[in-house]
Amino acid sequence: MKKLLAILTACALLALAFAGCGAPKPQQLLAGKWQTSALGLEFGAYEFVPDEDDPLRGTVNLGQLSGLIHGSYTVTPGKKDEPDRLSITYSVLMINYTRSYTFTVDESTLTLQEENSGVSLTYTRGQG
Repeated sequence: MKKLLAILTACALLALAFAGCGAPKPQQLLAGKWQTSALGLEFGAYEFVPDEDDPLRGTVNLGQLSGLIHGSYTVTPGKKDEPDRLSITYSVLMINYTRSYTFTVDESTLTLQEENSGVSLTYTRGQG
């Protein structure tokens, strides 16, 4: 009887532990380097670095050709049937820019659809 109780208790604890484990959230999967290319040339790259205290915010490095621009980003999780949103703010020559996207991300593909233009861009997880 004690063995059965111990087994049931262990199973219950394992079930509780796994109940808290779910699929990673989009803002967690967004972290890291992403790149896109055409004809073998890399022409766009992002590196998302989440804030330690708030995973919905962080810094972003934008690499277009040889330049590297630093900025910040904010993720707004979608509710029910709404897509997740990503807002990126950066400055070039003292002019601030903010771009807003809906996005999807899985382990190796990031798809950004710019909200104003509807242009969709696909990035793959970068190396290193």
